[in-house]
Amino acid sequence: MSTKQCAYLSLILILAPSILLGQAGEMAILKVTLNQEEKGEFFVYVTVDGDYLIKTEDLVKMGLSEARGKTSIIEKEEFISLRSIEGVKFEFDEKKLALLINADPQLFGKRVLSMRFPKKTEKIYYPKDTSGFLNYNLTYYAGDRFKYDQSLLSNQLGFRTGDFFFFTESTYSQRKGEGARFVRLMSQIIYDRREELFRGVLGDSFATSGDLGSTINLGGIHLSKNYLIDPYFIKYPEISFSGLISLPSEVEVYRDGVLIRKERISPGEVLLKDIPTYVGSGLIEVVLRDPFGREQRILQPYYFTDRLLKKGLQEFSYHLGFQRMNFGVRSNEYEDLTFIGYHRYGFDDFFTGGMRGEASEKVINLGLTSSILLPMRMGVVDASVAWSGTKGKKAGFGGVVNYLHQGRNLSFHFLLKRFTRDYSNIMLLNTTERTKYEVSTGAGYHSSMLGSFSIGFSRDRKYQGLETKNILVSYSRRLIGPSTLSLTFKRDLEANQSEFLISFNYHFKHLITASANHQRTNGTYAERIQVLKNLPVGEGFGGRISIDRYHGKPDEYYNYNVLLQYNARYGQYAGEFLSLDHREKYSLTASGGLSYVKDTFSLSRPIQDSFAVVKVGELKGVKVYLSGQEIGRTDSRGKVLIPNLGSYYDSQISISDKDIPMDYTLSEVMKYVNPPLRSGSFIEFKATKFQAFTGMLKLRINGEIKPLEYVEFKIMVEGRELTLPTGKGGEFYFENLYPGKYHGELTYMDKKYLFDIIIPKSDEMIVDLGEIICE
Repeated sequence: MSTKQCAYLSLILILAPSILLGQAGEMAILKVTLNQEEKGEFFVYVTVDGDYLIKTEDLVKMGLSEARGKTSIIEKEEFISLRSIEGVKFEFDEKKLALLINADPQLFGKRVLSMRFPKKTEKIYYPKDTSGFLNYNLTYYAGDRFKYDQSLLSNQLGFRTGDFFFFTESTYSQRKGEGARFVRLMSQIIYDRREELFRGVLGDSFATSGDLGSTINLGGIHLSKNYLIDPYFIKYPEISFSGLISLPSEVEVYRDGVLIRKERISPGEVLLKDIPTYVGSGLIEVVLRDPFGREQRILQPYYFTDRLLKKGLQEFSYHLGFQRMNFGVRSNEYEDLTFIGYHRYGFDDFFTGGMRGEASEKVINLGLTSSILLPMRMGVVDASVAWSGTKGKKAGFGGVVNYLHQGRNLSFHFLLKRFTRDYSNIMLLNTTERTKYEVSTGAGYHSSMLGSFSIGFSRDRKYQGLETKNILVSYSRRLIGPSTLSLTFKRDLEANQSEFLISFNYHFKHLITASANHQRTNGTYAERIQVLKNLPVGEGFGGRISIDRYHGKPDEYYNYNVLLQYNARYGQYAGEFLSLDHREKYSLTASGGLSYVKDTFSLSRPIQDSFAVVKVGELKGVKVYLSGQEIGRTDSRGKVLIPNLGSYYDSQISISDKDIPMDYTLSEVMKYVNPPLRSGSFIEFKATKFQAFTGMLKLRINGEIKPLEYVEFKIMVEGRELTLPTGKGGEFYFENLYPGKYHGELTYMDKKYLFDIIIPKSDEMIVDLGEIICE
């Protein structure tokens, strides 16, 4: 009998009972292939007229989420007739006993694939531990012959509970011949709602109203939509690609000829979004390759800018408070109740509009703002207008137009600001200088072979004040290896002066950079040679050595600077020597931090952002890593501090399992943590020591002790019952209980007996508890 005959016979055997009984069909298990992609084996109801009914749930699992057709209820399950689905063709493969289905791409539904890299981690821990920190920085300044000149103590105090963060900073200084001075700097209470990307601030904060406005320090209340709370959220109009794919295919995404992503995708409508790009114009190429090797290439030119908001998104910042005066000099000097803020809205992906304003007792300033993406990838234009009113003066008007086009090789920019004589805002109230107009324009060219070249012109015309008119030309190119050469020429047309600068930089391994430059300004020459070593993330040395030479008019002299820094486990230390214009200066600095989180106090280097205490059981000497870089080893408590954890970012924290003794087990060796602003987190890797306990359970009846063989007893462990069996002679066995007393009970011969099991503190892997007597 042939294979084909066997297939027909099998199908007849499946359908025979239903035919004999007069039923419409019978259930069968068939292999299903959908658009040439094998989906596995499924229950299929086969009718006598050649139709095939598949569970609605199974069709959705295969990907046909948009399939609609005639449904039937079979054994309380919903089935759909393939013949009734528009856009579906099918056939039965007798040789393979397989059902081959071909469906239109629209029936698969829409799938969204984010091309963004790095991807946001799915399994992430968002801590909300109560925590605090205190940073200190003590610097001693001395002059010639190391004579005392000044001392400065700076500190920062932060405390977090839940979504609230309190922060204050201050300085205490004392100069030779002067008295001591204490100055409070910024103090604020910050409240973040991470889900809504909303921030509220009570206290000091810097406020801005955008173009044509002011940037000032206010003490009061601040409300804002802050997208920095989620750095993975894309607020700008993204570059995306959508299309219909009829067969399982490989997709390759190229940006300006460089492969940036490769994926295998199933049939259906596909949206590739968040394609990573650079600011400016470029070309995205999507290559689709089906199982037969056929290729389809789609080209999509684009212009990307970070000045626009996605359609429907908004951002705002509102401040109401009192202007902070003499910041950094005095602690609590506030004047004039002031409002300052802005609000922007993305009307579509090509236009973002908004309004801005500021008002105090002396001036009011209101305006409109806009950002427009020009058609045909011609660039982006920012345009703003503003009106101002000041006591005792006429109304003032101002406007700005800023155009930018950045191409792969060529870029242009143009800026024009124009003001009437009486235009004012809060910052301009305290200055007599008034700008009539400001204009700048320029172009740049970049080539991987030739380097980068730019030329620009700027002019600043005043109603009152110093006017400027400059031409600036620059060139830079990467040379052999990790080295760069740059040239800059500036001509001041008003002062009739020229300035020329040439510099060379070379980046060595181990965070070391060497640089040399020569500068000429109106007959005066200056040279500098410098070697810089950046501080490592963990413990280690850093520093700087530089030599400056000045010669020309009127004399010649050298400056020397030597800086040595060290990152220790519990602090950061630095010493600096500076010889400046024949005078010597010295400084010694010690800085560090004291942090607290979950009953753990730690000394460390200054806490610059968020921090974490990592605990690995009670094990000492376990290496802890942050994003693959060793931070330190656990102490005798099994703890180590990470003083530099990034707020709002997914940070990978891991431990070395090679440092874990053989008799310990770990629940995990890696965690992803996303902490809130300047917070402390307690990250625990549970390391459980393997320890077995054995003993003999016996019963005392009428003065006679007998073993309890093959019975079950219970002990209470942390509020729950643990059921354990006994073996021959009443022997029992269990693992991993902490030292202490545990209450047990058992029922024997319809009677309940109570007893205690005492777990001693021991380092042995197997502990014999001896005889446990039930009374």
